[in-house]
Amino acid sequence: MKAVRLPKGFGLTLLVVAYLFSLWWVFTRSSPITEKRPVTIRIAHWQIERGPPEGMEAVIKRYEELNPHVNVEQLLIPGAVYKQWLRTNLAGGTGTDILEWGAWLAGQKDLPARYFEPLTAELAQPNPYNVGTSQEGVPWERTFHDNLIGPRRDSPDPGQIYAVTITEVSVRLFCNVELYREILGEEPVFETYDQFRQALRRIGEYARRTGRPLHGLAGSRDNGLWLTQSVWGAPLLALNHSFDDAGYLYLYNRQVLGAFLEGRWDYENPNVLAGLQLVRELSQSMKPGYLQLRRDDAMLEFFSGNAVFLFTGTWDATTIRRTAPFEVSIMRLPAVLPDDPVVGSYVRGPAGEGMGETAMAMYLNNSSPHKQEAIDFLKFLTSVEGNQIFAEHSLWLPAITGAEIPEPIRNFRSYRQGYALGQAPYDLIGSEVSMQWDQNFHLLSGENGSVEKFAAQLDRVMPAAIRADLENEARNTLILVKPQDSLIVAHAQLADETPEGARHRGRQHEMEMGQTMSEGLAFQMKLQLERTR
Repeated sequence: MKAVRLPKGFGLTLLVVAYLFSLWWVFTRSSPITEKRPVTIRIAHWQIERGPPEGMEAVIKRYEELNPHVNVEQLLIPGAVYKQWLRTNLAGGTGTDILEWGAWLAGQKDLPARYFEPLTAELAQPNPYNVGTSQEGVPWERTFHDNLIGPRRDSPDPGQIYAVTITEVSVRLFCNVELYREILGEEPVFETYDQFRQALRRIGEYARRTGRPLHGLAGSRDNGLWLTQSVWGAPLLALNHSFDDAGYLYLYNRQVLGAFLEGRWDYENPNVLAGLQLVRELSQSMKPGYLQLRRDDAMLEFFSGNAVFLFTGTWDATTIRRTAPFEVSIMRLPAVLPDDPVVGSYVRGPAGEGMGETAMAMYLNNSSPHKQEAIDFLKFLTSVEGNQIFAEHSLWLPAITGAEIPEPIRNFRSYRQGYALGQAPYDLIGSEVSMQWDQNFHLLSGENGSVEKFAAQLDRVMPAAIRADLENEARNTLILVKPQDSLIVAHAQLADETPEGARHRGRQHEMEMGQTMSEGLAFQMKLQLERTR
């Protein structure tokens, strides 16, 4: 067949024609994107594991179908830089409309009072996206499994709710089944905590005997903290109940702080020493220096076959399922019970895992130019339909009643029943306390460390650290109280017999109650500091 010779420059001419045609089509035959989507809202979070970004994108796609005038952008910010990114953008007025925040973020406790807007009034009304579902007509706040216990607890203004949550999490022990069989010659099944303890001991002996760079537990600061909080609360149950003067079956950070300053506990208390003994045991099954590592390092250690177990939250389950090159067994960590041969005499009974506190809290930026659209997106995200979409595409548990749990993760919502107050913040009360814990942790976990050395050092350094954190807590409480008077007066002036006036009257009463509670809390902390000076 004779080849056809194209004219010189034909390719360039074709490219120019195609470009000109594209321009003509965009400006004459299609509507500009900005015309289709006049409003853009942005949501930022640090959940960049496999699962949540896909779940959020699926929710956004459906929401934009229902709301053609709104464009929603998802910003994925790595956890390692999230705190700096968050404060910088909020201070600079460039923060996204919706942001994830957590009370445990060190040095960030002042942010809600400064930059976030409460959702209390909206949460008292039914979610319009739940029409036709089991949650139709139910106040938005009551559609969450836990009634938003976390946002209520972490609110800078008692009585106000600043966030909604998207998911529910639990912690589980992930096991490399093939490696476990190779080392121990049996299946990884534990009926007691001591059986788990002995398995870690045998893995350590195997590693020393063979010279393999192998550890029982994949280690990092994050994973170590989750594991610590899951076990050392057991010997502290009786101590915790003695601090619960109000009978709430929950301890706030300030209560534990104040109890230490008042001499009601110290780190050399026998129950605390028993808890620290459990922490030391677990630390010795992780690589030295694990406190300097991030959760990604622990994940890599587990995937590379250098650790038999990875203790993490169900938030990592999707990533583990899709990435691990070996069979993974997911199990609950055995409870430390009164029959434990090491610390059993200090244990009252099993510590309950709770009733499924919801998580991944999303807050409204008070400087958002599109607050109503941002709130509307949060309503869809936490509706039965929206939360179902998120759960199915992320394989994270839903937070909303009526949203069904995807089959692969049904066992994640299975909680051990037991005594309340199984966990209390003895180690992570505030930024100063956390720093002292980290700086001295080598005295507990090191080869030459001991429970007694660590406890004695903490009792020397913690009084000043705890006082500083409690003073900071009181100061942050007053930050919110001071500017409230003018807003309360403004709402009172706008209150009348119209529906809008009724809304202002309700907001006035909410703010007055919250202000009174905040002032009382600050006064209580001030008295406590003065009594123990």
